Amino acid sequence: MDAGRNILKDEQRRFARLKSAQHAAALNLIVYGGLTVAELWIAQLAHSRALAADGLNNLTGVASALILLWGLQISQQRPDSEHRFGHWRFQTIATLFSGLIMLVVGLDVVIDGYHGLQAWYQGKLQVPGELAVYVSLAAGLAMGTVSLINHIRAKQLDSSVLRAAAKDSFADAVTSGGTLLAILGAKAGWLWLDGGAAVAVGCLILYAAWTILRESIFELTDGFDTKKIAAYRQTISAVPGVKGVQSIEARYAGDAVLLTIGIRVNPNMTVADSYDLGERVERRLMDEYDILDADVNAYPPIEIQKKHHRTRKSEKLGALQKYCVISANSGRMSKKNRTVRLHVLRSKP
Repeated sequence: MDAGRNILKDEQRRFARLKSAQHAAALNLIVYGGLTVAELWIAQLAHSRALAADGLNNLTGVASALILLWGLQISQQRPDSEHRFGHWRFQTIATLFSGLIMLVVGLDVVIDGYHGLQAWYQGKLQVPGELAVYVSLAAGLAMGTVSLINHIRAKQLDSSVLRAAAKDSFADAVTSGGTLLAILGAKAGWLWLDGGAAVAVGCLILYAAWTILRESIFELTDGFDTKKIAAYRQTISAVPGVKGVQSIEARYAGDAVLLTIGIRVNPNMTVADSYDLGERVERRLMDEYDILDADVNAYPPIEIQKKHHRTRKSEKLGALQKYCVISANSGRMSKKNRTVRLHVLRSKP
């Protein structure tokens, strides 16, 4: 049932939000790109594994930003014959890919840090240079700023893509701070901190990757928050004319929500009245929760459904009994089979 909203305006509003999210993702790409080049270059000059690990971490930010930009661009395509509800889920697919990249790089950083600890144990490490301190400090401040911007824009636009970017950039800000402490510790004579910080950074990357992958897979497999479904049920039940909520099926399409709802109505209600009630239910949900689409189906009260089910069951039972009698009289059914069949029928009245 259509709630009567201006669908074109609604699409334009959602596409405008995606465009704004693209601008934020582009800012991430620029910052991550600059930090990656600076950190990897200075890490070679200053002989710092922790700074190199942080640079590789920011390289995942570059890849993630590119993938998120791609996903946001595809999501703005209009519905077609093969994608009736649009291409919104490409946002979630892009987030999933960025999480996979983070997972691979996180493993690489942990392994590299382990090799660094081995080198420290064998006395083959060099003290990090002065440049590594300033670069890691600048990286921490830059990523902290980007994380704050991502968080604010994610809240304003209700964007799952930017929420994932905010988590990623916050983890990057923390790891840059840890990198700074590790470099300072190494310069103070605690050379093991350089490789140890690389391992810690890798573990943080793996944790951030896991949270992003978990949320993306949850949405792509039609998982949904039960608390939100309970809120939808309460809102639907409050609409005048609704006798009960039979079912709610909810799933995500990117940042949008699609609902299939079954409501119980007065059995004497006309088709036109039940249609009007469905529109009011859909409109209420869209106004309160910004639902993209809701299909509302009307059913009679549960008592009538049970009575109808019992009637149909009795009709089927009578037809089956009649068939058995005819088969027995015609000789097509043996006495043994007849006894078994009657026993089955009597056990399911």
